[in-house]
Amino acid sequence: MKKFSRLLSKTVIFLLVLLISAASYAQEKKQDQPVQKSRPNAASGYSYWSIGLFGGVMQFNGDLSKNLWINLGSNSIGYNYGLVVTKQFTRVIGVRLRFAHGKLQSSVDSKNAWDYSLNDPHAFISKKFVAYPWESDLQLTVNWLNWALGYKPERVFSSYLIFGFGVDQTVGHRTDLLTSKDDAWIGQKGASNNLGNTSGISGTNLALKVGAGLGFDFNIDQHWSIPIEFYWRWQNSDVLDMTPGGSKQVVNDMYSSATIGLAYKFGYSGGNLKTMAKRYGEVKYETTPPVLSEKGDSVVVTIKGTFPQKYFAKKAAMQFQPVLTYNGGQTELKAITLKGERVTGDGIPVKYKEGGSFTYTTTFPYKPEMNTSMLTVAPVIYEAKEKTYAKKAEIKEKVKFVELPSRDLVPGVIYTPTRIIPDQVALIADHGYQKEVIVSRTGMVFFKKNKFDLDLKYGLNKTDAAKAGLTDVANFVHQGWKIKSIDMNGWASPEGEETFNANLSENRSKTGQKWMVDQYKAWAKEAEKNNKDKKAVKAAIEAAGKDVNIPLAHHGPDWNGFLKGVQNSDLKDKDKILNVVNSVADPKKKEQEIRNMILIYPQIEEKLLPPLRRCEVTANLYEPRFTDEELSKYAVSDPSKLKVEELLYAATITNDPAAKLTIYDNAAKQFPNNWKALNNAAAANIVKGNYAKANDYLTKAQGVAPNNGIIENNLGVVAAMQNNSKKAEAQFKKAQQLGENENYNLGIYEIPRGNYPKALNMLGNTKCNYNLGLAQLVSGNNSAAEATLKCAPQTPGNSYLLAIVGARTNNTKMLYEYLMKACQDANLKVQAQGDREFYNFAKTPEFQNIVK
Repeated sequence: MKKFSRLLSKTVIFLLVLLISAASYAQEKKQDQPVQKSRPNAASGYSYWSIGLFGGVMQFNGDLSKNLWINLGSNSIGYNYGLVVTKQFTRVIGVRLRFAHGKLQSSVDSKNAWDYSLNDPHAFISKKFVAYPWESDLQLTVNWLNWALGYKPERVFSSYLIFGFGVDQTVGHRTDLLTSKDDAWIGQKGASNNLGNTSGISGTNLALKVGAGLGFDFNIDQHWSIPIEFYWRWQNSDVLDMTPGGSKQVVNDMYSSATIGLAYKFGYSGGNLKTMAKRYGEVKYETTPPVLSEKGDSVVVTIKGTFPQKYFAKKAAMQFQPVLTYNGGQTELKAITLKGERVTGDGIPVKYKEGGSFTYTTTFPYKPEMNTSMLTVAPVIYEAKEKTYAKKAEIKEKVKFVELPSRDLVPGVIYTPTRIIPDQVALIADHGYQKEVIVSRTGMVFFKKNKFDLDLKYGLNKTDAAKAGLTDVANFVHQGWKIKSIDMNGWASPEGEETFNANLSENRSKTGQKWMVDQYKAWAKEAEKNNKDKKAVKAAIEAAGKDVNIPLAHHGPDWNGFLKGVQNSDLKDKDKILNVVNSVADPKKKEQEIRNMILIYPQIEEKLLPPLRRCEVTANLYEPRFTDEELSKYAVSDPSKLKVEELLYAATITNDPAAKLTIYDNAAKQFPNNWKALNNAAAANIVKGNYAKANDYLTKAQGVAPNNGIIENNLGVVAAMQNNSKKAEAQFKKAQQLGENENYNLGIYEIPRGNYPKALNMLGNTKCNYNLGLAQLVSGNNSAAEATLKCAPQTPGNSYLLAIVGARTNNTKMLYEYLMKACQDANLKVQAQGDREFYNFAKTPEFQNIVK
């Protein structure tokens, strides 16, 4: 039995050492990242202390026990209570000191009274003992649940294995009762401390022991817990039952206990770097937007980080610095510091028990290299007992740290807002050509006072001006242009009676009509002399005269003419005269006042009234025009036949770009000092992509007509087409100040700036336009963008935007259909390969087949 006892003790010790090594190895293997030290012998790991009280029951298992493992009954159960002090080093390993006192008792009946010399071989012996051990143990605890399943802060229940060794100091007493086979009492014998070495305190028996057990821990909160433990001990002696072993007895004593206690944890560091690294997968990041997007030459990103409960060590800090990585480089964004609740210094505090969150927002300049990129973060956690550090180099130099694994946050950068096309509108100056031009000539027939008969020998009619006027009208009509009308307007001087003047002016207009008819008769006689078919000619002319529209109008007294004459005269009292006429409302009284004035001022009758007694003869004729066909022909083949207005008009009636360009170039050459010709020639060359020639035309036009909004606009268009957006925008603003509507041309530039509502407002008057569709797309109105782009001219660029609409609406049919059309342009195919608009579809076979 002694050999068996030694073998058992060695086996338990070996298993204890093996389990401790395995637990330590497992802890190291489960760490995601090794802790890096900037200095040797840096302080290690997570730890806390705890102290607990416990109480429970004990049972004995040995020579004087009825069963080796389980003994129930009032004579076999004792008590056990004590104190335990624990140092927890990791989530798995802990070491503790256990001090306990208890009572052990047991009894056994035997017919084999081998240790007594009795005459009666059938004597019956009943052996009883009571022992009071004082226990001192050094124990190792291994939390097998955290080891096997991993630590979880929300776990309320935990379990652990207990291994230990120690000493017992025992005071005990044994009583043997001897009876006959007939239960007759024979005698008794007692023993106390007679088998031990009495080397303990106050002569107690001293024994070494090893132990093993199983514990269950129920966490109430961060500091308090309820442990329940079952623990077995093996001694290397028989001092408990004071019964030496024999060939059939147990040589070494064993006893066990079941206890419940209450423990308090203190000096709790609230986590460590290894634990934070191990649990880093539980940290969540939510990034807005889900794909980085360029807006106004900048990129804005917001990251919300969430830490779970019992994650962020109280004396730790984290440097959080996202990095945008792309082909050929990377951009480090601003860094922030997060810190545990016991850390002093700068940083965003995060509680250990409750966990916490933070929001990180930053803006950084956009560069085209970022179009295909990934935003990642690899935080650095470090011990921060005294302060936090802003720079990563300082962290690595001065404190213990862990570089956490890199995590992809969000792909970037969507640069769709930059996909504007320079289709700014060049302005065409109005040609000024009128297809129907009315040319007028006016002559006067003057009459004597109160007369309406035609008398060309009358004084005013004999003046050179009067003769020339009538002759001019006659010749003008006679030249054969198409007549619109020949208007007759009869007037009278205002001194006569109103009704009389009305009739007089009407008759004078009729006299004018007669004069015009006489002209036709004269032309008929002249035609008869030069034409054999005299009757036919005469009839034709007379018929023409009858068909002429000769409206008759009579206006009565010419008061305005009279007032104007007085105003322009040298009469002394003309202001008085004007005041009298203007102040009298009654026409009759007004007429009488003029008659009175004539008596006072004879000059009125002599000079002011005679010109008012007249008939105005106004001929309105259509100026002859080339037909559109003739204009189109001459504008290309013989531009010298045409006026500048005709040339500029001819360019507007052709849909042939080449012919249009030729006509405008001809106009600019033929009329080099006409700004309209120069400007329109420039606009035609812009369409053809001849930007240098267009700029030359516009520079000349600017010299002819400085500060002209149309010219300034077109200079801006040339700059835009040459990708000089800064100069283009300045030109458009100047043209706007000069009165031109620059909403579209300027509105385009609001798209890459991110001013989408403003852009939509400024582009609002356009329809079926690429840039309008782009503005609708980037502003989030996918349906409007789709409608606009589908009715716009179908180009690869337009199809590319429609493919983006398909991607954003998860319409794969639309995406692949239009992406196929867009990729007919080799440049767009290359762009699509890395465009983050298609990030969620980039690995599909359909997408790969299109862009490969």
